[in-house]
Amino acid sequence: MSLDFDVFVVGPKPIPSAVPGFEEAVGPATWPPSTSTLISDDEGALLVDCLITLREGRELAEWVRSHDVEPDHVYITHPHADHFLGLPEILTAFPRARPVALADSVPAMREQISPGYLKVWGGFFPGALTGEPVAPGPLAGTTIPVGAATATVIPVGTTDTGHSSVVHVPELSLVVSGDVVYNRTHMWLAGSTPESRADWARALDTVAALAADTLIAGHRDPSAPDDDARRQLDESRRYLADFETALARSSAPAELIDRLTAAYPDLANPYTLWVAAHDLLGTGA
Repeated sequence: MSLDFDVFVVGPKPIPSAVPGFEEAVGPATWPPSTSTLISDDEGALLVDCLITLREGRELAEWVRSHDVEPDHVYITHPHADHFLGLPEILTAFPRARPVALADSVPAMREQISPGYLKVWGGFFPGALTGEPVAPGPLAGTTIPVGAATATVIPVGTTDTGHSSVVHVPELSLVVSGDVVYNRTHMWLAGSTPESRADWARALDTVAALAADTLIAGHRDPSAPDDDARRQLDESRRYLADFETALARSSAPAELIDRLTAAYPDLANPYTLWVAAHDLLGTGA
């Protein structure tokens, strides 16, 4: 088997809405669609990110097993628990796999599985999460063997969270981007600042400089037309710029929502936009 990759995609998941008027205007609130990527050859495999719920972790493990490979490593791209709470199910299925992340990101990942944070995550997915979460250990260096090949981890700083990274596999002209790039899905901008949004734009430039042909976004609409790297990078840059302009022109959440919805009527997970608008412009406006 030559070096190759495959992508496991889960669609949006229903969650309780915390935004007034969303369900009446749009419908049920959802968590954005998510991905996990398997990179493998006949000598080894690497799994990148592993979703959030117990069910997703089990289904992902079965999907990996269907490829007749056993991951040597599981790499977590950034400290958001929706990318690694499925890890215990993966480790149960593949006990020799080593979960790793950038050393600088590990403390934030441990915080994500602290009792306080798990209570928050459990509020989104009651009864659906592991009771025994696991944080990855620090990766020594910035490379991960994938059989006879090598994946390189590229730190990119702040995107929708700090300590973000991407995985680059030059032999496949592939980048697995975590939350750095979104594919036809509203980008998570709740809690963002002008500085963090500028940092995110610079992170996109860092990924673009890798000149990969294919990019797997951590949040990807299952109906997205392709995984073309240039298209996704261009669209993510444009979304950030349009969000900045619309935010500057808006004094109330509804104004920002209307402007971005008009510009992007077909993006997945509009709840993400509503959360950002109410976070940045105030629910009382």
